[in-house]
Amino acid sequence: MTTHETIRQLLALSAAGLLDAADERRVREHVRECAECATALDDLAAVSAGLGRLPTPMAPPDLLARTEARVAAELAAQAGLRHGALLAVAAGLFAWMAALTTWGLYRLLTGSAGWLAWLVLTTVPAYMAAGAVAVMFASRRRLEKSLL
Repeated sequence: MTTHETIRQLLALSAAGLLDAADERRVREHVRECAECATALDDLAAVSAGLGRLPTPMAPPDLLARTEARVAAELAAQAGLRHGALLAVAAGLFAWMAALTTWGLYRLLTGSAGWLAWLVLTTVPAYMAAGAVAVMFASRRRLEKSLL
Protein backbone atom coordinates (compact mmCIF):
# COMPACT_ATOMS: atom_id res chain seq x y z
CA MET A 1 0.00 0.00 0.00
CA THR A 2 1.40 3.40 -0.95
CA THR A 3 1.73 6.39 1.35
CA HIS A 4 -1.10 8.11 -0.52
CA GLU A 5 -3.47 5.17 0.09
CA THR A 6 -2.45 5.00 3.75
CA ILE A 7 -3.13 8.71 4.23
CA ARG A 8 -6.52 8.42 2.42
CA GLN A 9 -7.58 5.91 5.06
CA LEU A 10 -6.64 8.34 7.83
CA LEU A 11 -8.48 11.39 6.43
CA ALA A 12 -11.83 10.71 8.10
CA LEU A 13 -10.16 10.15 11.46
CA SER A 14 -8.17 13.35 11.02
CA ALA A 15 -11.32 15.34 10.19
CA ALA A 16 -12.97 14.03 13.35
CA GLY A 17 -9.89 14.85 15.45
CA LEU A 18 -9.26 11.22 16.42
CA LEU A 19 -5.64 10.77 15.30
CA ASP A 20 -2.61 10.82 17.55
CA ALA A 21 -0.04 13.56 17.04
CA ALA A 22 2.30 11.53 14.81
CA ASP A 23 -0.42 10.39 12.39
CA GLU A 24 -1.97 13.87 12.33
CA ARG A 25 1.42 15.34 11.39
CA ARG A 26 1.77 12.77 8.56
CA VAL A 27 -1.69 13.66 7.24
CA ARG A 28 -1.01 17.42 7.36
CA GLU A 29 2.32 17.02 5.54
CA HIS A 30 0.68 14.91 2.80
CA VAL A 31 -2.28 17.28 2.43
CA ARG A 32 0.10 20.21 1.77
CA GLU A 33 1.41 18.37 -1.29
CA CYS A 34 -1.73 16.51 -2.51
CA ALA A 35 -4.66 18.64 -3.67
CA GLU A 36 -6.95 15.58 -3.99
CA CYS A 37 -6.46 14.62 -0.34
CA ALA A 38 -6.74 18.27 0.75
CA THR A 39 -10.16 18.50 -0.92
CA ALA A 40 -11.26 15.21 0.60
CA LEU A 41 -10.10 16.34 4.06
CA ASP A 42 -12.02 19.63 3.71
CA ASP A 43 -15.18 17.73 2.69
CA LEU A 44 -14.83 15.31 5.60
CA ALA A 45 -14.19 18.18 8.02
CA ALA A 46 -17.42 19.85 6.86
CA VAL A 47 -19.34 16.60 7.39
CA SER A 48 -17.77 16.14 10.83
CA ALA A 49 -18.66 19.70 11.82
CA GLY A 50 -22.23 19.22 10.58
CA LEU A 51 -22.60 16.02 12.57
CA GLY A 52 -21.23 17.79 15.64
CA ARG A 53 -24.00 20.40 15.41
CA LEU A 54 -26.79 17.82 15.39
CA PRO A 55 -28.75 17.51 18.63
CA THR A 56 -27.80 14.58 20.82
CA PRO A 57 -30.83 12.47 21.67
CA MET A 58 -31.39 11.89 25.36
CA ALA A 59 -31.92 8.41 26.71
CA PRO A 60 -35.28 7.82 28.43
CA PRO A 61 -34.98 8.51 32.16
CA ASP A 62 -36.02 4.99 33.14
CA LEU A 63 -33.69 3.22 30.68
CA LEU A 64 -31.11 2.31 33.30
CA ALA A 65 -33.74 0.99 35.73
CA ARG A 66 -35.44 -1.07 32.99
CA THR A 67 -32.11 -2.49 31.84
CA GLU A 68 -31.08 -3.43 35.39
CA ALA A 69 -34.47 -5.07 36.00
CA ARG A 70 -34.19 -7.07 32.77
CA VAL A 71 -30.66 -8.23 33.60
CA ALA A 72 -31.74 -9.19 37.13
CA ALA A 73 -34.68 -11.18 35.74
CA GLU A 74 -32.43 -12.97 33.25
CA LEU A 75 -29.90 -13.82 35.97
CA ALA A 76 -32.70 -15.10 38.20
CA ALA A 77 -34.02 -17.26 35.36
CA GLN A 78 -30.55 -18.71 34.78
CA ALA A 79 -30.18 -19.36 38.51
CA GLY A 80 -33.57 -21.10 38.44
CA LEU A 81 -32.43 -23.30 35.56
CA ARG A 82 -29.27 -24.23 37.43
CA HIS A 83 -31.35 -24.96 40.51
CA GLY A 84 -33.71 -27.09 38.43
CA ALA A 85 -30.85 -29.01 36.87
CA LEU A 86 -29.39 -29.65 40.31
CA LEU A 87 -32.75 -30.91 41.54
CA ALA A 88 -33.09 -33.18 38.50
CA VAL A 89 -29.64 -34.66 39.15
CA ALA A 90 -30.52 -35.14 42.82
CA ALA A 91 -33.79 -36.85 41.84
CA GLY A 92 -31.89 -39.14 39.46
CA LEU A 93 -29.37 -40.05 42.16
CA PHE A 94 -32.18 -40.68 44.60
CA ALA A 95 -33.93 -42.94 42.08
CA TRP A 96 -30.68 -44.80 41.46
CA MET A 97 -30.08 -45.29 45.18
CA ALA A 98 -33.67 -46.44 45.63
CA ALA A 99 -33.18 -48.93 42.78
CA LEU A 100 -30.02 -50.31 44.37
CA THR A 101 -31.77 -50.62 47.70
CA THR A 102 -34.73 -52.43 46.20
CA TRP A 103 -32.38 -54.68 44.25
CA GLY A 104 -30.64 -55.71 47.43
CA LEU A 105 -33.98 -56.25 49.12
CA TYR A 106 -35.41 -58.16 46.16
CA ARG A 107 -32.33 -60.34 45.92
CA LEU A 108 -32.49 -61.09 49.60
CA LEU A 109 -36.15 -62.11 49.32
CA THR A 110 -36.13 -64.02 46.01
CA GLY A 111 -32.60 -65.20 45.44
CA SER A 112 -30.34 -64.24 42.56
CA ALA A 113 -32.58 -65.52 39.74
CA GLY A 114 -34.94 -62.52 39.82
CA TRP A 115 -32.56 -59.83 38.48
CA LEU A 116 -34.62 -59.23 35.34
CA ALA A 117 -37.80 -58.68 37.32
CA TRP A 118 -35.91 -56.31 39.61
CA LEU A 119 -34.62 -54.39 36.60
CA VAL A 120 -38.14 -53.89 35.26
CA LEU A 121 -39.62 -53.07 38.66
CA THR A 122 -37.02 -50.40 39.46
CA THR A 123 -36.19 -48.86 36.08
CA VAL A 124 -39.74 -48.00 35.02
CA PRO A 125 -40.56 -45.98 38.18
CA ALA A 126 -37.18 -44.24 38.00
CA TYR A 127 -37.84 -43.12 34.42
CA MET A 128 -41.35 -42.05 35.35
CA ALA A 129 -39.98 -39.94 38.22
CA ALA A 130 -37.36 -38.34 35.95
CA GLY A 131 -40.05 -37.59 33.36
CA ALA A 132 -42.28 -36.00 35.99
CA VAL A 133 -39.39 -33.79 37.14
CA ALA A 134 -38.67 -32.75 33.52
CA VAL A 135 -42.33 -31.88 32.91
CA MET A 136 -42.45 -29.89 36.13
CA PHE A 137 -39.40 -27.80 35.18
CA ALA A 138 -40.66 -27.25 31.62
CA SER A 139 -43.98 -25.97 33.01
CA ARG A 140 -42.15 -23.71 35.44
CA ARG A 141 -39.98 -22.27 32.64
CA ARG A 142 -43.06 -21.55 30.48
CA LEU A 143 -44.70 -19.78 33.42
CA GLU A 144 -41.58 -17.70 34.06
CA LYS A 145 -41.36 -16.68 30.40
CA SER A 146 -45.02 -15.66 30.38
CA LEU A 147 -44.44 -13.41 33.40
CA LEU A 148 -41.51 -11.54 31.81
